[in-house]
Amino acid sequence: MFEFIRLEMHDRIAIITLNRPERFNAWHSPMRIEVAEAFQACNVNPDVQAIIVTGAGENAFSAGQDLAEAQEFDASRAVEWMGEWHAMYGAIRSMDKPVVAALNGVAAGSAFQVALLCDVRVGHAGSAMGQPEINSGIPSTLGPWLMQDMLGRSRTIELTLTGRMMDGVECHTL
Repeated sequence: MFEFIRLEMHDRIAIITLNRPERFNAWHSPMRIEVAEAFQACNVNPDVQAIIVTGAGENAFSAGQDLAEAQEFDASRAVEWMGEWHAMYGAIRSMDKPVVAALNGVAAGSAFQVALLCDVRVGHAGSAMGQPEINSGIPSTLGPWLMQDMLGRSRTIELTLTGRMMDGVECHTL
């Protein structure tokens, strides 16, 4: 059914696995659409009591926006592109069931934002999270808004302006 994610059931738990390990599970248009569809399907399925979202492979939950797609961005598609992000983030935010982000590596940029949208984040000492977009010359627009409530204003500003990634131990402490 899906090409860039996997949706599996274990007992009454749905597991959504981001499945582009060769690109560190970075989002691109088809993947964003699939993620939104999977969350929407889980929300209306009475057999699903909770959702876990994770990434395929050992090194990345997700690298965030696929920079190859961003480099080829066509301004005539801006409204559609923003709609895809709205649909994906909206599907997660509107869940009636608990959502757990199982962070099996890096959660960078918009992937960090997705983790923050989840009800619970679980990682390990080797995981890392942050907003490194600034290091590629891309401003983080939504990230600081999501981060401020959880991390505080000072930490949000520091992470947004430096692009520093937090390791799993620091994330756990926060």
